[in-house]
Amino acid sequence: MAHYVISYDLHNQRHYEAVWALLGSWGAVRLLESLWVVSLNNGAGEVRAAIEKAIDSDDSIVVIELKPGSSWASVRARQSGVNWLSNNIQNYG
Repeated sequence: MAHYVISYDLHNQRHYEAVWALLGSWGAVRLLESLWVVSLNNGAGEVRAAIEKAIDSDDSIVVIELKPGSSWASVRARQSGVNWLSNNIQNYG
């Protein structure tokens, strides 16, 4: 299972509900307003393609794989996201 950070910028129309519903269906956890973390059995390209179907043609997405033991740090991030990082990535820098 791979761990991902997913970020998006929704521009003109800003149809957030479809993106939130998709991420929620995967068990993704919000770390910041438009930054989510999730564990999936899909490759980054597959994850991006699925999200791309839920956004408008002028919106932006990035999907980055996280590796266990990667260094990370946060300030005022959502506690549920910090908990996810602590449980899945573990190295609090």
